[in-house]
Amino acid sequence: MSVLGRRGALVAGLLGLGDARSYRPVSVERRVRDAIGVIDLEVILLTDADGDEIPCLYLTPATPKPWSRAMIAVHQHAGRFDLGKSELVGLGGDPSLAYALRLAEAGFPTLVPDLIGFEDRQRSTSDSAAAERFDAFSRIADGSSLQAKHTMDVAVATSWLEDNDDIAGPIGIMGHSLGGQVSLFSLAFDDRLKAGVISCGIGTLASFRENHVPHNPAWFVPALAVRGDTPVIAADIVGRKVFVAAGTHDSLFPTQGVHDVIDAFAPGVCDFHEHAAGHELAARTLKKALSWLQLNL
Repeated sequence: MSVLGRRGALVAGLLGLGDARSYRPVSVERRVRDAIGVIDLEVILLTDADGDEIPCLYLTPATPKPWSRAMIAVHQHAGRFDLGKSELVGLGGDPSLAYALRLAEAGFPTLVPDLIGFEDRQRSTSDSAAAERFDAFSRIADGSSLQAKHTMDVAVATSWLEDNDDIAGPIGIMGHSLGGQVSLFSLAFDDRLKAGVISCGIGTLASFRENHVPHNPAWFVPALAVRGDTPVIAADIVGRKVFVAAGTHDSLFPTQGVHDVIDAFAPGVCDFHEHAAGHELAARTLKKALSWLQLNL
C-alpha cells in the first residue's frame, strides 16, 4: 500500500518519510560472537542508502529454522549514550532491561539496533547530550526530525528481517522508554510490524509541557502538537495489536498524558497494563508482555 493510503499516512507525513518498504539495507555484514547460553549471537551491520551504518546485535533461539516470527527490540535513553543494544542483550547496564535476551529465550529471533547517538553510534564522547541536541535541531532545520531518523532506521532493520529466509512469519517490535516511543511511531508508520510492546514510552507533548518534563529531543516532531499531539499517532495504528505498560508514578510520563494516548487507540488495538510503579520494566510486566506476544504475534 502506498504511503498515501490509509495506514501510516499521517505519521509518514509528519516525519517526512516515504513508503516504509523503500528503506532497505544496501549492504549487510555479519560476524558471529560468543553465544549467551543457548542463544546464538551475531553482530549485524546494516548500511542504508545514505551510507549510514546501523550496528545491530542479533539473537537467535535454539529452535529449528525457519522461525515462525521475529522481533525488533529498541533500547532506552536514560542519558546513557555509551549504552544501546548491549543493555538489551544483558552485556551491560540494567539487567532488568535485557528484554531482547528474554525474547530470544522465549523463541523469538530478535534484532537489536543502536539508535543514532548511542553505543557504537555515539556522536561525541565529550558531550553526547549536546551532540544529540545539535543533531536534532539540525534535522528540524532541514525539515525533518530526530524521530524521523529513528523511525527510518527501524524500517531498515524491519526490511532486513523481512528478507531473511530464516524468518517465516510476522515481525513485532518492543521497547522501553525511548525504545517505547520509537516503537509507537514505527508501528504507526510501518504496517509490516504486526504487534508491539511499549513500556513506559507513551505520553503527550501537552502533558510534558504542563509538568515541565524535559524529554529527549526526538519527541519534538514539527507540527505534531498542532496536528493533534501523540494521540493521532496512536490512532494511526490499525489492524494490529499493541501492549502498553505504564507506571502510575512515572515522573517522565504524567498519567493524564498516558491515558489520552491510550484512549486514542482504535477499539481492540491496545491492551493496557497500568502498574503502581515508576519508570521501570518490572519482571512481572515483562512476563506479561512475553505471554501477550506469544498470543498476539
